[in-house]
Amino acid sequence: MRILAIADEPSPKLWGERVKQELEGIDLILSAGDLPARYLSYLTCFTSAPIVYVRGNHDDHYAQVAPEGCLCAEDTVVQARGIRILGLGGSMRYRPDGKNMYSEKEMAARIRRLRFRLRMTGGFDILLTHAPIRGCGDQEDLCHLGFVCFQSLLTRHRPAVMIHGHVHQSYTTKFQRQRDFNGIPVINAYTSYIFDLPETPSRRAPNRVGEKMLRKASEF
Repeated sequence: MRILAIADEPSPKLWGERVKQELEGIDLILSAGDLPARYLSYLTCFTSAPIVYVRGNHDDHYAQVAPEGCLCAEDTVVQARGIRILGLGGSMRYRPDGKNMYSEKEMAARIRRLRFRLRMTGGFDILLTHAPIRGCGDQEDLCHLGFVCFQSLLTRHRPAVMIHGHVHQSYTTKFQRQRDFNGIPVINAYTSYIFDLPETPSRRAPNRVGEKMLRKASEF
């Protein structure tokens, strides 16, 4: 499966005359946040690939105008093209009034609330976040710190890949498109990046309740 990951800044290649050609062969589009809603809606006009998104720390406007024709994965497991995607958007809290900002404790609580759903769905294949993992592609300033609780989430469920945004290429001379967390590829989707979904060992299938959850989530 060929996946296009996007985040943080619209790609000139995808917001221009050649967008249809650029999207040829793409099976799934994953947005890791901080992109204009109209940009995601625009992409739906040129591809049949499902677009799944989470919110970034600058996406408060999604509450008024959400991306049309796209599927929000926030705090749930959605299914697209047979792939289970867990979404946890937002960044580390660096101001008290940030709607899409979370302390380490708050993010850990979001994950705990997903335990039942993850048991029912048999886990997930892709972790889609805005912020990175602590110590794996993040930075030392409060705004761009990663979350420690993502470490245990990945270790427990071992998805095929994690995708995040938030840390722009221009922020550091040590920018890496892909890192490794205990054998799991971790991809920074800044602007745009195309990759093929890695194979993973077979995992527990969803039970009857989980199947119903996934069917509801995958209705566009």
